[in-house]
Amino acid sequence: MNKIITALAATLIAGINTASFAEPASGKPPSQAQMLKALQAQVASQNEQVIVKPMRKARQKTTLNEDRNLYFGDTHIHTALSFDSYLAGNRLGLRDAYRFANGEAMLMPSGAEMQISQPLDFVAVTDHAESFGLFLTCQRDDLLESQKKFCGGFEAFTPEFYIKLRTAGTQRPPKMPEEFCGGYDEALCAEDARTSWQQITAIADEFNKPGEFTAFAAYEYSPGLPKFGKIHRNVIFKNSTVPKRAANAFDTLTVLDLWRSLENECKGECEFLTIPHNMNKSWGIAYSGKTIDGDAYNNSDWALRGRSEPLAEIFQIKGSSECGFSVGASDEECNFELIAPICEEQVDGCSGRTAFAREGLKIGMELEQSLGYNPIRTGFIGSTDTHNANPGDTEESDFRGAEGMRGSTAVGRLGYKGNNTFKPLANAQRVNPGGLAAVWARENTRDAIFEAMESRETYATSGNRIKLRFFAGWNFADKLIDDPELVHKAYRGGVPMGSVLTGESVSKSPEFLVWAMQDSSAAALQRVQMIKGWLEDGKSKEQVFDIACSDGLSPDSKTGRCPDNGAKVDIATCAVSADKGDNEIKVSWSDPDFKPDQSAFYYIRVLENPSCRWSSYDAIRLGIEPRSDIAATIQERAWSSPIWYTP
Repeated sequence: MNKIITALAATLIAGINTASFAEPASGKPPSQAQMLKALQAQVASQNEQVIVKPMRKARQKTTLNEDRNLYFGDTHIHTALSFDSYLAGNRLGLRDAYRFANGEAMLMPSGAEMQISQPLDFVAVTDHAESFGLFLTCQRDDLLESQKKFCGGFEAFTPEFYIKLRTAGTQRPPKMPEEFCGGYDEALCAEDARTSWQQITAIADEFNKPGEFTAFAAYEYSPGLPKFGKIHRNVIFKNSTVPKRAANAFDTLTVLDLWRSLENECKGECEFLTIPHNMNKSWGIAYSGKTIDGDAYNNSDWALRGRSEPLAEIFQIKGSSECGFSVGASDEECNFELIAPICEEQVDGCSGRTAFAREGLKIGMELEQSLGYNPIRTGFIGSTDTHNANPGDTEESDFRGAEGMRGSTAVGRLGYKGNNTFKPLANAQRVNPGGLAAVWARENTRDAIFEAMESRETYATSGNRIKLRFFAGWNFADKLIDDPELVHKAYRGGVPMGSVLTGESVSKSPEFLVWAMQDSSAAALQRVQMIKGWLEDGKSKEQVFDIACSDGLSPDSKTGRCPDNGAKVDIATCAVSADKGDNEIKVSWSDPDFKPDQSAFYYIRVLENPSCRWSSYDAIRLGIEPRSDIAATIQERAWSSPIWYTP
């Protein structure tokens, strides 16, 4: 058996020293070592200018707080245990990912250093369940010759090998490549997968420190779609009581099967939730009411989804899934970090109406008319989907690409060919550093954070640490927005983000309270927007309001939008206007078009002043002008979970 695979199999789960990943225990370097050295030489030859990183910050300690503490985390992380991460050159394992989340610096395959400026409060490492047991099986001594050759493919990497693995997952039903477990003892492969899952759970327990840092047992369920589409789920467990196996796309063919399996196997103290991601690349399946195989949901299927899925990941490395301009949504902010083309007639390879979370919220209200309940009351979170084992590494100035050796250098990320010319626009230029999950919880423990996710008291950011509170109520005291006890009284007199507000015999709009605070390491705040969706004559509609502007400005009486506050970005240095924007915005708002008999949802979007996108920082590193075919700046933002009004 290949000694390299044998040595690496043991280290993937255990976590490896970043300084020695290129030299396995056999003393024989892996075949990718030459590629690693070439990349390191490339970095040196490029003479990239150093970008000064923000000051490192310690984790803020908190105590039990009935009015909730704010915790930032990442619930979508891949290590070398995921086959695609490994094939991309990543050799950082589970323990590395946990150490990184706690502030420790790590090295990429290229030799570039990665480190977050502030430790995370919680993580869920979500390696692909389809990969579990793979490397354990590869180190068995009694493998067939075909299996030995298959396992060796992870070191002698070829595009054909990757396509073979990718194709195996997209066929219906998905099948492991025949040369691996197809002609071997499938029971042993299943046993190795269970062993891998047990080790993953044990390491999460090892790093979980109640009151300080929360580590969840988790995995990703990853069925494939044609044209590299996806509608995957991250599965997160509340505690150490978990099923004996991690359901995967080879034995659980649709998400309905996944939810049924989890309900059947997660018993007693075991609790779970699932989070969909990349709805923008689902080719419309996300909110279509159909499975991957085209089977329509029935009433019990919708109820199962409603029980299992309280959250949706609306921002990550592969773009935004909030909304798509011209497919149901009408505001220009929906053009933010879109990675797939928009199409009105849904076909594979583009994003239509049923590929976005805002449309999902509308569809949920429409379904409520026929089902008697809303099965798509989902809150929002962001995360990274990193394949570099670097959770929470979302700073534009420090982006190291999304997948190992692919894009490990500024030249690779930008597709730079020299002489101010670039390769054609590709996904490498469309991706971004990803987002963060923000949770309002009583304390930093598994129970408290999981319960906050279940109740949807969460929000998403595009990577910065904007602080955001959002409440609604019928009888808030006058000028509560300026009360020093705003939060305490708002909890007791109303409901927070993620909640349902009911009304009996009401004649006026509820009052909405919003409190947004700048990330001290990022650009100032520019505006606060309210997104409303409602049912009228059985059909869903939407409207976007600018409800607060920075710099003492007011929304235009005709357009309803904030005027330009004059904030600028110096692309040559990435300096931003220091005298524009606010570090805090508080606003009380009532819906001028509220109708007591109309179901509605409301959520908040907070926009920062413009700042440099990662691609502009890379242009500075290389001493060149930014690419003209991608945005040079970005408006970082936060999205609250909705508050639903039900008559």
